[in-house]
Amino acid sequence: MANYALFFSDSTEEISPPSLEERLQAPMPAVVPAPTTLSPAQKPKTAGDKKNPSPLIDESVPVDDFGDPIGRKVAGKLRSGRTILRALQDEGIDSHTALPLVQAMERVFDFRSAQVGDRFEAWLDDEGQVRRFRYEQNPLEVYEVTASLGNAYAARKIPVPTRVELAHIGCAIKSSLYESMSRCGEEHRLGSQFIDLFAWDVDFFTDVRQSDEFRVLVEKISVDGQFLKYGRILAAEYEGKFGRHRIVHYTDPEGNSGYYTPEGRAVHRTFLKSPLKYTRMSAEHQTELRATGGSMPSMAYYAEVGTPVWAVAGGTVVHAGPNGERRGISVTIKHDNGFTSTYSHLSRISRKLEPGMVVNQKTVIGYVGQSGQAAEPKLRYSIRKNGQLLDARRLGTTDGDPISDEQNEHFQSVVGEHLEALEETQVIGIHDRRS
Repeated sequence: MANYALFFSDSTEEISPPSLEERLQAPMPAVVPAPTTLSPAQKPKTAGDKKNPSPLIDESVPVDDFGDPIGRKVAGKLRSGRTILRALQDEGIDSHTALPLVQAMERVFDFRSAQVGDRFEAWLDDEGQVRRFRYEQNPLEVYEVTASLGNAYAARKIPVPTRVELAHIGCAIKSSLYESMSRCGEEHRLGSQFIDLFAWDVDFFTDVRQSDEFRVLVEKISVDGQFLKYGRILAAEYEGKFGRHRIVHYTDPEGNSGYYTPEGRAVHRTFLKSPLKYTRMSAEHQTELRATGGSMPSMAYYAEVGTPVWAVAGGTVVHAGPNGERRGISVTIKHDNGFTSTYSHLSRISRKLEPGMVVNQKTVIGYVGQSGQAAEPKLRYSIRKNGQLLDARRLGTTDGDPISDEQNEHFQSVVGEHLEALEETQVIGIHDRRS
């Protein structure tokens, strides 16, 4: 006898979502044998006859006015520590019946990405066999397994019709970007997308001032008239004391997409402006930045314990762990061209981070703490080149690759429309609020 187990994770680690186009495509049905026990009278006389293929849904099963099979219906949600098999068993469906359902579903859905709270429904006939099974991870991720007359289960992803609208949003900063997003009627999720776009140009811990302004053109995706999520940001602008920064989305004629400056350079530079990942938690506290002064031009970010710290550039980890009484827990990363960056006084480092590991820019490597000789929670951050300490605030960066000459005319026409729409976007003042 073979043992079969499927596990799911309730981890909050980000996983790159598929594109909207991929989500709206319905894969071909996948067929897996079902443990049905049809009587001789129920078995189709033309089973296996290519001229008379079995229908997807067993038409011999009585259905109600809504097309649902008559019999018993069960429904539930995935709970922490439960596999889908265990969840179905909790609803009274034995493993012999549930296993073929799960095997069919695996052709269109990877249960390793299942999450706590995923919903499922199953319709059983009077003999206890599952005739239809529905699994919903979110409004765009819906799957269905149906039983056919040919003694098989067919699984498919259900195409979900969506509506995509382009929203024009403008807002003045009052206290933080997250607070301002909320005051101007938007969700914190948009704030996170916006901050990630400008991570090379704006340090949201230090550069943000009251009355700064931001504008953004973003896709809003809705299902059945209800807002579901934000799609692509097509253009964005942040204007404040440290100047105006603008970013635009561009898809070339071959279908390659990316973010660029209005001048046509890719938005990707050698070093980020800040070593801290600006989060909603960070925005709700008065995070302070102080230069240490003297001959040590390193920076001290005073932040809440647990604030994520990310690599300012890609490189190889050369140290991760305790680093003496003074620095406490720290991480040092070696970058190209003789640069190294060090992050000290951490409360802990990211799981599985160790010397020799290659990390990408924006990888979370640890969390703010008070280890070593720190009198209060903070991150001490420093940059060196060939062993010489540099002032991280004045560190030069290299721009990304430019748009090719062949694409420049197309780029300017597309980007020009986005920038014009951005300029016309009205800004909600610091004393105004939109629901």
